[in-house]
Amino acid sequence: MILETERLLLEDYEFENLDDFFRLKSCNEVWNYSTFIPLKEKEQANPILKSLINDRINGKYVFMALYKKDTKEFIGEAGIIGYSSTANRCVVGYNLLPKYWNKGYATEITKCLIKYGFESLGIERIEALALQINVASCKVLEKSGFLLEGVLRNFNRCETGYRNVCYYGIISSEYNKNKHNI
Repeated sequence: MILETERLLLEDYEFENLDDFFRLKSCNEVWNYSTFIPLKEKEQANPILKSLINDRINGKYVFMALYKKDTKEFIGEAGIIGYSSTANRCVVGYNLLPKYWNKGYATEITKCLIKYGFESLGIERIEALALQINVASCKVLEKSGFLLEGVLRNFNRCETGYRNVCYYGIISSEYNKNKHNI
């Protein structure tokens, strides 16, 4: 699968992405607001990438490689990262290398994923989660059309204790009513 925006290209990860995948997965700054523990050695990235590719091949929704369209420069990952067919809902997410923060890329790819979910997959509801202390990510989700539906208290455990997570959602009727703004 390939998704395209004005400035971005989202493609399936391939084994050739190992160096970029490791660069992202080993960047402490990227995972500061996550439960993911940054990798230390490139060898750790290989089985994770293989598993992700196998999951995709087996029909699961997973993160995909995100590139700047004009230069084909790897900037991170994004995608539909969870799907429930019985509830007809999915979860979207993104992780960008710090060099590409605050340039509108996260908002641009999130809007693309929302459009794809509603218009191509026929999803009823799309969800996203962000740590409450990750103000930038919360702003991305709100600019993309998500509504804050609640705060999950002490939902995320980290080395220093527990953190609250903001739970966002958007439903198809909201999207259809406001898609010219999303």
